[in-house]
Amino acid sequence: MQIQSKEWGNVSESVSFVMEQQLQADTAMLDVGCYTGTLIYRLAEGGFPNVYGIDVDLRAVDRGKRLYPELESRISGYSGVVLPFPEESFDVVTMFDVLEHIPNVEEFLSREVWRVLKKGGTLLFQTPNKYTNIPWEILIHRSFSKYKSYHVSLQSYWSLKEILQTAGFHEIRISKRNILSPYYLDALQSQLGPLASPVARLFNALPTALSTNFWGSCSK
Repeated sequence: MQIQSKEWGNVSESVSFVMEQQLQADTAMLDVGCYTGTLIYRLAEGGFPNVYGIDVDLRAVDRGKRLYPELESRISGYSGVVLPFPEESFDVVTMFDVLEHIPNVEEFLSREVWRVLKKGGTLLFQTPNKYTNIPWEILIHRSFSKYKSYHVSLQSYWSLKEILQTAGFHEIRISKRNILSPYYLDALQSQLGPLASPVARLFNALPTALSTNFWGSCSK
């Protein structure tokens, strides 16, 4: 039986973002919200053997263990409340398409992410901009409220910076990425048809605070 490898989010862009950080090969990394673990698999292939993934979706975790048997011991499920690792276990924690799904996200960052990061460690993240994501979710689901059940902590540029600062992080850098890629264009095409390309070009030219997604890093 073939195991499906569907992932949520733009995994290729997440891999590129991590690679651009010029991390040491022995960097200990934890991907929070790893789903089936494709990101950590790609990072391990790219020269980072000390990678771990964790997710609340136990079915996705089980599928990941079968998809990537060489990483079976490095992909695990958890409650979504307490990260099951000792203090200062990781040099880097990644959270791509995750922050927006966590209730009380500031508490999770200040308590759990802060706890498992080593002193001087780095949090890498990507999360949608609430001002562009809410209209998009309304459009694709034809509902004004459905998104509220899963995007419980959407942030603006300014609120994102504030919760990171309040959680204790410093050297906060928030940037945007090029969205003129098949991943984004295909999604726009499915909803906007021929308007997809001009809309993507418009949003691609906007400043970071108005971009569709925030990519960034901060230090403990």
